[in-house]
Amino acid sequence: MTKAFLHRERRAPAARETTNIDTIKIVWFAKTRTKMRAGQLKGGQEQLVAALFDGDWTDENPAPAFG
Repeated sequence: MTKAFLHRERRAPAARETTNIDTIKIVWFAKTRTKMRAGQLKGGQEQLVAALFDGDWTDENPAPAFG
């Protein structure tokens, strides 16, 4: 679902943004970024999310990785 959003919108979801893609709401991005900053992501989750972006995915406007 995240990859679909990145390819469709060509950007990362904004904090607290709700977007419908095939009736699935994406609000997890802000929560995941908050959890990462608080050191609450479980093993491997940070690397999985980072693989979706070029550069630092915790920046305010991270660039999606297309490839």
